[in-house]
Amino acid sequence: MTVNGVILLYLWLQADPQRQAGRALPALLVSLTLLLLTVWPRVTLHALHRVSVLILLAWFAANIHNLVLTARPVTSGLLIHLILIALFSFTWLTVRPAALLVAGAYALLIVATVASPAPDVPGVILTALTLPVIWYLTQHGLTVNRERIRNETLQTLATTDPLTGILNRRAGQTAIDTAVTVHAHHPDRLWAALIDIDHFKRVNDDLGHQTGDTVLIAVAGLLQADLPPGGAAIRWGGEEFLLLLPDQTGEQAHTRVQDMLGHVRDLRLPGVPPVTISAGLATLREAPSTLALIDLADRRLYEAKAAGRDRLSGPPIAGHTSDVAGAAGSPVATTRTDR
Repeated sequence: MTVNGVILLYLWLQADPQRQAGRALPALLVSLTLLLLTVWPRVTLHALHRVSVLILLAWFAANIHNLVLTARPVTSGLLIHLILIALFSFTWLTVRPAALLVAGAYALLIVATVASPAPDVPGVILTALTLPVIWYLTQHGLTVNRERIRNETLQTLATTDPLTGILNRRAGQTAIDTAVTVHAHHPDRLWAALIDIDHFKRVNDDLGHQTGDTVLIAVAGLLQADLPPGGAAIRWGGEEFLLLLPDQTGEQAHTRVQDMLGHVRDLRLPGVPPVTISAGLATLREAPSTLALIDLADRRLYEAKAAGRDRLSGPPIAGHTSDVAGAAGSPVATTRTDR
């Protein structure tokens, strides 16, 4: 659109501006039409593709008609125009309609060549040889693109929890193992928080599993939104989530998880009573392995549950008072029923 406007301005500045500019005006109108179709929400992308190819073909036919009437030679621009028609047709249309359109356009080129006083026979033959190459390259490219999309979809299905959209346990385990290896020399900078939705069984029993799914999705979204750069939210199982908090000081990790508790506490879902979560926080310095880190976070989570829920249990942090004194190895007097 901008290029056509510049060309129109240039031609307007030449001798006989109205006649010169009139030659560029159709192209400007075509670009404007395509622009309007693009922003029109009722026009699908597939329909826009077909309209674009048909406009290119109609424009090509008009140029052929003008060439035959004026007995001008076939120019390289006309050959390039046909190549563009083939490129867009084989990319945007199915093979059979695309082949028919390209064959029809090439037949028009043959007509123009026969009527031309100076036919470019080598150029026309070279164009004929180019068209099958365009077909092969576009089809190969489409196949490669479909395979790439398929692989990305399979990768997403393999690593993502289908309900909440966050990492599933298998992918989360890999992320945690990697983080533990990376932070082996700075264990105080890697934190993990195990989080559980309080009384979630009551939500499922009283309001139904569909409402329970709504709660899980909402809580997962809040946890994901509050992660630090490079962090990960993992659906660890049922209503449990494991958060990976890399490159955080103890104060930062503590504050971040406390903020998550507050955001969930403020969550309001239609027809659902207030939702709260409990959390257990641990650092790699206290538990220098993946298994030990998760186990310590799990024990502290149960301490938070035993202390009344809706709270965080973690190691003592300077400047912060934990909701629960979460010393490693402290006894936990609670069961796993109705967490």
